[in-house]
Amino acid sequence: MPDIGLLAALIGGLVILAFAGDFLVNGAVAFARRIGVSPLVAGILIVGFGTSAPEMVVAISAASQGDQGLALGNIIGSNIANIWLVLAVPAFLVPLATRQFGLRRSFYFMLAATAVWIGWTAFFPLTPLFGLILLATLIVYSVLMVWWTSDAIRKGVDVGLDEAESLGTLMMCVSLIVGIVGLPLGAHLIVEGGVGIARSYNVSEEIIGLTLLAVGTSLPELGAGIAAALRRRGEVVIGNVIGSNIFNLLGAGAIISFFGAVDLAPTFKQYDYWAMGAAALCLGIFVVSRSRITRLAALAMVIIYGLYIYGLIAGWNLQAGAEALFGRT
Repeated sequence: MPDIGLLAALIGGLVILAFAGDFLVNGAVAFARRIGVSPLVAGILIVGFGTSAPEMVVAISAASQGDQGLALGNIIGSNIANIWLVLAVPAFLVPLATRQFGLRRSFYFMLAATAVWIGWTAFFPLTPLFGLILLATLIVYSVLMVWWTSDAIRKGVDVGLDEAESLGTLMMCVSLIVGIVGLPLGAHLIVEGGVGIARSYNVSEEIIGLTLLAVGTSLPELGAGIAAALRRRGEVVIGNVIGSNIFNLLGAGAIISFFGAVDLAPTFKQYDYWAMGAAALCLGIFVVSRSRITRLAALAMVIIYGLYIYGLIAGWNLQAGAEALFGRT
């Protein structure tokens, strides 16, 4: 039997995650109304960036100890999980529309950031100069997002603002703080409890690392996404995923770069980069065509994520397969 403390941590983490996600969504939507930007922008800049705090903490901790490979793996794994798991689970509960103002522009930026990251790190090491470029790009993008939306509102464009009940200033601030602090705390308790229980049943360290720990830092995004979906805030769900992926690459990636030149481990080129690129393109299928993310599509994405985890465990080498395929042609 697992230790009662581990069960308490797991259950307590789930409860905190649920409440914190609800608080963050409420606070973000209220803040969006207060400053006159769309819920999508709030999802990207507040929910998305806020729920990426665990990735930022891992990046700082691992890079400062000279283990940049761990930090890189966390960023890449999180970006894959954000689309095929964090986006899919809320969409399975409530199908998501993809017609929000500015969504295509935000997706194209995320896709460009993903392509630049893969293209650069596949051939060149991470350096402080590259980190500065990433960080500057993140700041410029954030400012432009707010400006684009504010300008559209001034011109009378419908950006998705509604007359839903708003929060007072104090409650709005409290909701944001509780959400941003509570989500990483809940995720930490879930991971600690889950890992402890898995070990009590003699589950291998490899399986634990590739499942519980890999998904652990995406739990804040998942908690916020489920809360937003249940409140019929699909724009916040999608903004959460896009914002988190952008922040992981340009924010956490910049921090890793500041600790000196980093060469990429072979496994990233052989397998994980292919999956990260495929996940980004998968999201594009819905955003570019403005198709709803249905329950069937969500189920398919979860299955794909399961195949990704299986391939990770089995040691699939997609790079070698592609080279063999194109080599024959």
